[in-house]
Amino acid sequence: MTNVVLLHGLANNEAIWSALDGHWPADLEVHAPRLPWHSGGIADWRHETDSAARLQDVLDAVPGGPGVVVAHSFSSVVLLELLSRRAAAADPLDVPAVVLVNPFYRSDADAFHWNMIAPILDDFPRTMAESIRLRTSGHPIEEERLADMARRMTEWIGPYGWLRFFDTYLRTPLFRVDLVETPALVIGCAADRSAPAEQAGHLAARLPAGRALTVPDCGHFPMLERPAWFTGAVHTFLERIPDRARPLAGA
Repeated sequence: MTNVVLLHGLANNEAIWSALDGHWPADLEVHAPRLPWHSGGIADWRHETDSAARLQDVLDAVPGGPGVVVAHSFSSVVLLELLSRRAAAADPLDVPAVVLVNPFYRSDADAFHWNMIAPILDDFPRTMAESIRLRTSGHPIEEERLADMARRMTEWIGPYGWLRFFDTYLRTPLFRVDLVETPALVIGCAADRSAPAEQAGHLAARLPAGRALTVPDCGHFPMLERPAWFTGAVHTFLERIPDRARPLAGA
């Protein structure tokens, strides 16, 4: 069996992956750790200045080690930083394959402009609302209440939490992604207003073993919108890797 490690994004938690239950092939062992930037842990993490090091601790704690790491949104960027850092130090991260879902990425520092800050900041509550709406789709929430819940979530994240996210995003052009030889599937969603799909394509093009996959009819949370497709895409990617991924000890 192969260890699959699922990394949720900022202000979510491991429950964001629950829609995938029952869709994974039997030969995959799924781990969904709670990360330092989970919805209830922002207060402890928001002053953190090295999220990549914290992620390293999380991966080191996975029994048997990760076979493939699937990272969403903010976590995909933190994972990318960790991969780049280790590759630049000639000490590649011991992960056979990664899947980066809706990453925030720009290859050129000049692509960041002053007038982009306000729109990204203003879009944060909408992204939070989308997450809440999809997770509670079986019990719809009226729009006014949904907007209030999203606003409260962004207030909980606060300026420090948002700056941790934006600082990581701003540093993506400095990541030595050209040195990362880990096979990588980079998923972008055409209807994602938070992390445009073209950013996923640019990242995949710069990764030596990167492959881009664009989903035409999904927003920022494909694991909630199309769970069967999502698990199938990850499994198909793994089957195309020559050495597959690290098997569990004793498997």
